[in-house]
Order: sequence, then structure tokens, then C-alpha cells
Amino acid sequence: MPPSIPNADSVNSAFRRVVKQLGTVRKRINASAAKEMKADDYELAQKWMEMGRSVADFAGRLDAFVAEWRRLVKATRIVARSQSANDPVGSTVTTATKQTPVWKFCEPALRALVARGGSASLHEIVDDLGRDSALMLNGADKVTLSARGIPRWHKTIKQAYRHCQREGWIERRGDGIWKITPKGASLGANKEDCNGAAL
Repeated sequence: MPPSIPNADSVNSAFRRVVKQLGTVRKRINASAAKEMKADDYELAQKWMEMGRSVADFAGRLDAFVAEWRRLVKATRIVARSQSANDPVGSTVTTATKQTPVWKFCEPALRALVARGGSASLHEIVDDLGRDSALMLNGADKVTLSARGIPRWHKTIKQAYRHCQREGWIERRGDGIWKITPKGASLGANKEDCNGAAL
């Protein structure tokens, strides 16, 4: 089996938590600065603003660090895929036994959302991805999971829905509607690979 970065998922989750906490910190600093300005304490307000600029600078450097990490994870996956493709025995076993990973459904789903104007139901996404020739479904994806004949890849799309929500590519909703965010629209429009944010 080709090597990949161990515990990459845990690192991605940790980065997401830190970024979220930094957002909260920045909001509180801004609120404190505004409060001091309102109280006409400009000197203290200035100190809060300086602190805010320092935290914003740190957050910017963290964003660059997170992007570098995601590129590293992505590069490792690309190498692993190319090694599998060059190993005819290994690739045959992989195709026969392993389903397509969830992250591979994200980019086609975001493209479909952009094409539909930014919003779609799960059924519409399934229909669009079923016609997407760039999405190569293998035998494991097409295995039916129930007496109703629903293929496994339909369940994988539901998992991709939750993943896209966690990454901020679609809105967090409970009704199953895919509603794209500006971040997701950027990925869908540019046709970038979404596997930089690992599951």
C-alpha cells in the first residue's frame, strides 16, 4: 500500500479548531476596542487595536501554514495514486475492493452547484454526478446497499455533503439542501481539487 501521512485527518481538525478560536479572539478584541472608543478612552482603545493587528497578522501566517499543510497532504495523495497506477496488481485489487474516497465527490458536487446557480437538492446533485464523465465510479461504488437498489456512491455523496459543510464550502443546514458559500463557489468555479482538506 502506498505511504500516506498518518493522522492527517486529526491535524486538519486541529487546524480548523484553532482557526475558529482565533476568529472568536479577534471578535472579542474588536468589541473591547469599540467599547473603549465609545467610552472616549482612546489610549486603551489604541492598545486593543494594536493587539488586534498582531492577532490578525498571526492568523494570516496561520492561514499560509494551513495551506502549506494541505498542499503537503495533497502531494502525498497524488504520489500514492501514481504509485498505485504504476502497480498493475495493486491497482486491480484497489479498484475491485475499495470505493472512491469521499473527497473525490466534493469538487464535482461544487461544480454542479455552481452550474445550478448555487443551490440544489441531494437528488439533483446525485443526478448531476451520475452524468459527470470526470467522476470515475468503480465497481465498489456501484454495489447496491439495500433492496431498493441504491448504489453505495449515493451514500458517499451524503458523506461529501457533511464534509463540504465542515470545510465551509456549503452552508450548514439540516434539510439536505446544498447551498454553496463564496468559499465553495471559488473552488467550484476554478475547478480546483478539493482533496487538500482531508476527511
